[in-house]
Amino acid sequence: MGLVTDEKTTEEMDFIKILNYNIRYIKINKINSSGTIVLLHGIGASAERWSELLPHIDNNNNIIIPDIIGFGYSEKPLIEYSIDLFMRFLDEFFKKLEIKNPIIIGSSFGGQLVIEYCLRNPDYFKKIILVSPAGTQVRSTFVLSQYIFSALYPTIDNAKRAFQMMSNNNNHQIKDSIIKDFVNRMRLPNAKYAYISTLLALRRNNDLKDKLSEIKVPTLVIWGRNDATIPVNNIEYFKVNPFIKTCVMEDCGHTPFVENPQEFYKLVKDFLET
Repeated sequence: MGLVTDEKTTEEMDFIKILNYNIRYIKINKINSSGTIVLLHGIGASAERWSELLPHIDNNNNIIIPDIIGFGYSEKPLIEYSIDLFMRFLDEFFKKLEIKNPIIIGSSFGGQLVIEYCLRNPDYFKKIILVSPAGTQVRSTFVLSQYIFSALYPTIDNAKRAFQMMSNNNNHQIKDSIIKDFVNRMRLPNAKYAYISTLLALRRNNDLKDKLSEIKVPTLVIWGRNDATIPVNNIEYFKVNPFIKTCVMEDCGHTPFVENPQEFYKLVKDFLET
């Protein structure tokens, strides 16, 4: 709570039953809203990962940020975490919250889910923004392996090392609150199980590069130049589609919306207004 301070907005955090599991979400309501923006976090993250970006979003769209099933403070059932599960999760989440034709921003794993959902529901999204999306990378990088290690062995030192590597290394200072929250969440019951099960699902589903030409929704792909988690050369796969605009942010790693939120939102705003 308290992610945005603005007299023109109200903010609520609540839980809703999706697929019969308790799912946490944050909703930021704008006066005279003209639509909805949905934000989907990456693997191992939560709604709070967007906290740096939120103060910069100055349009009249309501903002809805779920903790994806198995992550954040949502329920983490002992089930198989598959792409189909996440698609059913999004289906029911959108329907229960009456979200129609939203703008959606997906980071990493969240970006891969956006692509998959768009391929199955080609007219659903109004516009798409993908941030270093997963789904095109064939093999793991050293930095991704370090992040996985920090999730399985969640200590302050392990998490700090991994998050620093994922950012533009020494140029971006990781907040202690982000590190502590990650460690606390990964120590929750079933958190590691959900993480590994999801990771296995993603690795079985890394052939999205062959389907990107099917996207017919206006899409913006943003990558950090110094992303060592999912390297920036993966952006080349997206350039074959005329509906997809690509942009590389200098001096940024895997999460440019955290490392340089002002510049990130400028790119998003220009795209949304075009």
